Amino acid sequence: MNLVRRSGSRAPLRRAVLIALAVAGIASLVLVTQTRAGVTQAAWVDSEYATATVSAAVIAPPEITSCSLAPGFLGLSPTVTLKWKFPAGGGYSTPSNVAYAVAEGGLLGTVTSVLLGSALTTTGPSAGVYTTKFESGILGGLLGGSYGIFVQTVDGSWTSQRAGATASMGLGGSGAQCTI
Repeated sequence: MNLVRRSGSRAPLRRAVLIALAVAGIASLVLVTQTRAGVTQAAWVDSEYATATVSAAVIAPPEITSCSLAPGFLGLSPTVTLKWKFPAGGGYSTPSNVAYAVAEGGLLGTVTSVLLGSALTTTGPSAGVYTTKFESGILGGLLGGSYGIFVQTVDGSWTSQRAGATASMGLGGSGAQCTI
């Protein structure tokens, strides 16, 4: 049996790895000891303080002056009419300074509004008063129902609280009323 032994083929590699590990260990020890925080006299005992007042813009809502509901023949085409004005001194105008919302109650009113459409239009001002009409569309009030019509003042990214009126009627448009 002939045994051939290669002497030293791995020895230089092993020696190089050991030297590299020793150098890395010494370097990390030096770095760790050099980065300690020094002694300081700083303390959190300063008695100075500050105060401030923070306020948010308050935008006044529009003022609804009147509300009416015309149910149409048998409540087939209800129209809610709001008369309203912007708060005094704001220099507001439509359409840039107003937002609208409509809430419908009653099954048929909600379904027909989606299927057959509804319209909301605003005209004016006449002597500072705007007129907004919400037309529910055909069949909107046949089985009765209610509508909440709301307006808000918009000033940049600020909006006022909603000012609203509720219009309601019974079966076939009976007992139509609108309250602010």
